[in-house]
Amino acid sequence: TQVRDALLMLQREGIVERKIGSGTYLSERAPQIIELAEASVDMSPERSHDFHETLEARLLIEPSVASRAAEAPTRQFIAELDAALERILEAPNWLQFKEDIYGFARLYYVEAGNDFLCWTFDQIVAARRANKFDGGTEQAPVANLVRKHFHDRLSKIADAIRSEDPDRARLEVEGFLVGMAASSAL
Repeated sequence: TQVRDALLMLQREGIVERKIGSGTYLSERAPQIIELAEASVDMSPERSHDFHETLEARLLIEPSVASRAAEAPTRQFIAELDAALERILEAPNWLQFKEDIYGFARLYYVEAGNDFLCWTFDQIVAARRANKFDGGTEQAPVANLVRKHFHDRLSKIADAIRSEDPDRARLEVEGFLVGMAASSAL
């Protein structure tokens, strides 16, 4: 009964999905739910306002920026994207993990070649840093499930750029950011 109760609790939290006749599986939202819980993220209205506004700005701008970066990516840029993906897997704590995720995105802003867009993205990151990325526990470890989830999503963006596929790059970035918006609404 303890296992059943634990599974019911995880199901109520949205971490697992139970499929009759098939079993119990991690939900697609599990990495985001775990990330929010681990980092003690404060999504109260006065703090989430900045997150939602910066995410909306990113959704309006970033898919086009990634698309432009995918038009003719340089070898150095591709190498920097790959190195940034590795840093995401190796970040020693939650705060560095968030910095590395934003650092990955900044690379395609630079590659797009528009200084104003880079400046705009830097303002978005500064707003997020000012709120410590909404986290209460900066030195908290990052769950491997969360690392893998973000690494996988960002790898899809890198693959689209590496393939010189602007349309796919646009869609991958849009999907990533929409996923972030959905996870914050949990």
